[in-house]
Amino acid sequence: MTRSCKKTDIEDWRTILPWVYDCISRHKKKRDFRALLCGIGQMSRQEYKLAMQEREYEPFYNASKFIAQEAARRITARDLELEPVLIRDMVDKSSGKLRRIGKESAMQQVLDYVAKHSCEDIWRRRIVPQQVSSIKGKGQTFGVNMIQRWIEKDNSAMMWAAAHGVRYTRKCKYYVKLDIAKCFPSMRLETFMKFFKRDCGNKTILWLWEELLKSHRVQGYEGFMIGALPSESAAQYLMSFLYRYAMGLHKERRGRQVQLISHALYFMDDQVYFGSNRKDLKMAVRAIVKYAKDELGITIKPDWHIQCIDDTPLDTMAYVVHSDAVVTVRPRVFIRARRMMLRYIRTRRMNIKQARRLCSYKGYFCPNPKKMRSRGIYLNLRIRKIKHRLQLERIFSVAAKVISNYERSHK
Repeated sequence: MTRSCKKTDIEDWRTILPWVYDCISRHKKKRDFRALLCGIGQMSRQEYKLAMQEREYEPFYNASKFIAQEAARRITARDLELEPVLIRDMVDKSSGKLRRIGKESAMQQVLDYVAKHSCEDIWRRRIVPQQVSSIKGKGQTFGVNMIQRWIEKDNSAMMWAAAHGVRYTRKCKYYVKLDIAKCFPSMRLETFMKFFKRDCGNKTILWLWEELLKSHRVQGYEGFMIGALPSESAAQYLMSFLYRYAMGLHKERRGRQVQLISHALYFMDDQVYFGSNRKDLKMAVRAIVKYAKDELGITIKPDWHIQCIDDTPLDTMAYVVHSDAVVTVRPRVFIRARRMMLRYIRTRRMNIKQARRLCSYKGYFCPNPKKMRSRGIYLNLRIRKIKHRLQLERIFSVAAKVISNYERSHK
């Protein structure tokens, strides 16, 4: 088996400098990173303040060199000298679930970026295009567009077959949604390292990953820590094995192999599978549940149901996809956004909290035409009816201006 990352030298600070700078440039506004830059990065507080005001990048790049040298020194010495990770229970406002969220030190987050970027060759080989969460250039819109293309292609093939008198079996007629119970807490370091050692041929990188994931084991916690970059990459990596197993499921019919699943899409632990036959899809789901439990050590919730897309539209990733490939907004999202817009029209006032919430809804109503396909959100009849009445573009521009003025006044 060919292994990757053999020539990646993370003990050389010049190799890891771009990854360290990537971390610093993203998080330099945070208080703990300011302390890191003014400490190991050898920046004075006056230099930091001036660089933030003038938006200069060179001082942060120079400070990243010192931080990269320190990170390389710790990796070479096989002693990361990490501060203990803090884990606290937080309630998710959107779902009401209680989650255990971790907080790492700034230096550990720098090492997280080194660990993730050092394995780009592995992610490129293993993580499939159908995994759309937490990957640059992908996301909810990307995933919905992918499902929309599958359904459009399926409908076109069905219409062509009907016009030419050819038999055609729809590939997106049935679907099932699966969810993993406590995805990150249920995953284990031992399982990840068993698979990871097959693909990574660099002992230093293997050691770094093991040490970073071991540091999450505090206060009796055994799984991957929510909020950590290595946890996200490791979970995506393990889920890629589940995808390959699912798409490789076949049955023999009249002397030939028939694929049980036609399409699959993963949004972290949420999975959507499409099939042309209800019985075949049920057989595949049972095999997937067994493989996930036996090989990956994760449990899929038993409350799954196979649905026909003609009767029940697919509700996933905050959008609703119908059998004619029309995409609409999830009803409760639409109601929340509409309520906030009407509140602004009634009062003609908007504070910073309301402005930020409205801007978070903008993608549903005014999507980027380069990212959202033309047959997408604009075909939502409810939005077409209220677009003129609520003057969506004007309201969103007011919200953006409120946020801009707030940020300027606080700098």
